[in-house]
Amino acid sequence: MIDFLSNPQWINPQIDCLLYLQNFRIGYLEHFDKFFLSITIFGEFWLPTLICAIVYWCIDFRSGIYLFTLEGFNILLTHFFKMIACVYRPWVLNKSLHPSELAIPYAKGYSFPSGHSAMTSSVVGGVAYLIRKYKIICISLIGLILLVGFSRLWLGVHTPQDVICGLLTGLVLIFAGNLLIDWAEKDKNRYLYLAGIVNILSVLALIYVKFFNTYRIDYVSGQLLVDPQKLMYVTYVVYGYALGLINGCFLCRRFFPFDPKEISVKKRIIIGIIGSVILILLLKYILLYIIMNIIALKLAIPVMFILGLFVTLIYPAIFRKFI
Repeated sequence: MIDFLSNPQWINPQIDCLLYLQNFRIGYLEHFDKFFLSITIFGEFWLPTLICAIVYWCIDFRSGIYLFTLEGFNILLTHFFKMIACVYRPWVLNKSLHPSELAIPYAKGYSFPSGHSAMTSSVVGGVAYLIRKYKIICISLIGLILLVGFSRLWLGVHTPQDVICGLLTGLVLIFAGNLLIDWAEKDKNRYLYLAGIVNILSVLALIYVKFFNTYRIDYVSGQLLVDPQKLMYVTYVVYGYALGLINGCFLCRRFFPFDPKEISVKKRIIIGIIGSVILILLLKYILLYIIMNIIALKLAIPVMFILGLFVTLIYPAIFRKFI
């Protein structure tokens, strides 16, 4: 638990900023809520995964590995930071704040850092980095990243510190991820070393949040404000997914490399359409039902891990064999 992030002297100026935006939103521009809520889908993990997958399956294998590395590392880092910081949502810190009712169902758990901002900054920023020679498109993508960050403030679900740190997390990953992939490309066995290090560090992170971190236990009207045990469950589940993505693309690069450019454009379009439909069904509907109705935590983690492997290893192996 990091206390200074919720210190009144530090947080009150940020609350004032949110109250200023709230006055505009509630008084004059509340109809923009739906627009800004739709913008935030770029920070939800299903759309970034789809973007990474299309690049990975259909455009450029190495670039896809880079983007999946950014997405996976982003999930691992932001959820770890959320668990060790234990910062409540803005409306909990100040009762005068009233977030958009449309956004509340999607703003559960701790607030710092903004996962939507970090995810968009990582994946969309990674795409911008890859196509940086196309200046106009690159600038447009950067504008989208900033717009997603602003949307979290407009909707009242994050403070400026949450958004800024989320954006910075993505920015650091863009350059660090590129260095890691460049290093691994010099000897394909390095992908195995990198996967091993990531797995070990992830297990250590989970052990820390489970057994060594301290959590806020606050009640409102007899109900626990934020249940750390439920958030640990969420952390285990998303860690399983992120590790599935990372291990899958690293193993695929080492043992089952492929080059989408060797496949005809027509076949790449077919691969992309079929894979996208399957991925959206798994991420948005079937998987949501499984996780929401799951009984044993022991089952949730491997389900998510296998889903990550499906995207980066199993599906590519299938289309390489049959297409």
